[in-house]
Amino acid sequence: MRALFLSALLVAGLLSEAAAQVVVGPIAVINNVNGIPITVSTTSWITVSSIDNEITVDVRILADLIDLQRKFPNVVDTLGLATDKCAARSADARSAAVSLKSGSLWPVDDRLMMTIRGQVDTWSCIAGSSKSRIEWKNKKFAFIKIKVPVNHTWRTVTKKNDGTQLFRGSLPIQLVKKDGANVALKIAETDIKLEGQDGVLTNASLNLAKVDLNRKAYNALQSAIDPAKLKAILPKEFQKMNMTVVSTRFRSYGGHAIAEINLAAVSAPNTQ
Repeated sequence: MRALFLSALLVAGLLSEAAAQVVVGPIAVINNVNGIPITVSTTSWITVSSIDNEITVDVRILADLIDLQRKFPNVVDTLGLATDKCAARSADARSAAVSLKSGSLWPVDDRLMMTIRGQVDTWSCIAGSSKSRIEWKNKKFAFIKIKVPVNHTWRTVTKKNDGTQLFRGSLPIQLVKKDGANVALKIAETDIKLEGQDGVLTNASLNLAKVDLNRKAYNALQSAIDPAKLKAILPKEFQKMNMTVVSTRFRSYGGHAIAEINLAAVSAPNTQ
């Protein structure tokens, strides 16, 4: 039934100079962030018009992120401690591991503002001398399996916690055009303010902490919002068109964070 209605909408746009419009949704898109279901309620406004023998299609997609805002403290709880304390070592053989304790998410102007509290653990990661031994591994030659000697080399890394420092920070998140046809999330400059009098972080470790924080925040929000799914709610008749991204932004509606995407396509009638 909807396919027939949308086909009629296209025909109306072809036969009339006036624009024909249809509203699709709201449609619930459910995403998963570390086991937490996030529902994004998405509505699209599709306007079809015919001008000078060309079909013009304008699409406005609004995605309500209030469920993400409400569950964001739970999302923060799932980010947890870094499992490999020496995964990101700087030139001074130190590694900074970020643990998030609390957080909130609010729309500010055309961005989402993620505010968080947490701690940074600074680790000294000293690699010992290289060791090696011969290990026997199964190898297959044609149809025969035999054991061959393989030299295995490794270094033991000694890990020492140099200290823990509390912090609070903010991350402005933008919704941007990734290319002509896609949208993506972008984290602007991360602002971390250290708390307490004991400064255990070097500049190198602080930079590593920012990288770790950005990675955790980006992965969580990418999973929760999933910009690719926002375009996928459009009816198939319009997904087949070569739509380009006109503009993107986050906005506020009564405290609700809204992701807004505007798309457009122009094609000759005989191509539809």
